[in-house]
Amino acid sequence: MNATQDLKRDHLTLKRVRNIAQRCSEKLYSNKNIPFEDLKIISVVIEEFVDKFHHGKEEQAYFPETINKDNFSEDIRRFLIEHELGRRIAAMFLRNLKTWRENGEKNSREPLARFLKSYSVFITDHTGKEDKFFDIIEEKSILSEQENETLIRHFESCRNHVGGSARIEQMMKLIEYLEGREWMR
Repeated sequence: MNATQDLKRDHLTLKRVRNIAQRCSEKLYSNKNIPFEDLKIISVVIEEFVDKFHHGKEEQAYFPETINKDNFSEDIRRFLIEHELGRRIAAMFLRNLKTWRENGEKNSREPLARFLKSYSVFITDHTGKEDKFFDIIEEKSILSEQENETLIRHFESCRNHVGGSARIEQMMKLIEYLEGREWMR
């Protein structure tokens, strides 16, 4: 597997996270009970898998490798701005989650629902744009075999930075756990 395919595979997982965020938002808007721990797990998956791991691979390795190729600098600049938007939405979600914990859930449902919905929209829009970008990279064979090998090594470093393969596996199990929750049905 090359670096571009690795990132596209991550996007499949991000879409699963998007589905969880969207469904959770819908349930909160309709005053259904979502356990606090499940909301906390969503925030952990967003922070650790989406932001630190996946966006980390893009920001620390992939984008620096592709920025000067084929006039991609403007696309990459937009992707980085969007990553920051995702971080801000996630931070607002977490801030409101803490408010829920401190003050009770009654007045905290709507902001949580709103930020989860915003995050799901962000994931849909952002991964769609990046997937088109990745398709161009692959179609034009922009990255050499050596560049791909270097990127895969950088990706391994990113994996180690977030706790290694064991932590990524835990993130996958947390996503599966959330997908299996009663409120997801």
